[in-house]
Amino acid sequence: MKMPIAVHTDEDYERAQQRLAELNSAPDSKEKDRELEALAEAMLAFELRRDEAQD
Repeated sequence: MKMPIAVHTDEDYERAQQRLAELNSAPDSKEKDRELEALAEAMLAFELRRDEAQD
């Protein structure tokens, strides 16, 4: 079983962005779609936490 994707730091966020670029150049597949969705959710959660901390 794979570990869920989590973004906790700015470095994690940067790695997630790099992974998105890699995935976008890869051929389409169900696995790619699942990973893209998981990355998007993790990145959004990080952005929301970061925005709340700044308020």
